[in-house]
Amino acid sequence: MSEVLSNPGTWSHEQWLVASILGFVVLAVVLVIYRLARILRSVNSKRERPNLRPGRRPRR
Repeated sequence: MSEVLSNPGTWSHEQWLVASILGFVVLAVVLVIYRLARILRSVNSKRERPNLRPGRRPRR
């Protein structure tokens, strides 16, 4: 098995297809985990509240 993996020049079309699909799946899983971690980190951080009533102050 290791000689097949170490020499991609001898791979068939099916092996290249499986390797491409597997690479895409791994990349997608890493991206989803990264985005989920960013969302969870942003939810836990404290946000400033917007000033929703700027007209209540007297203008100068």
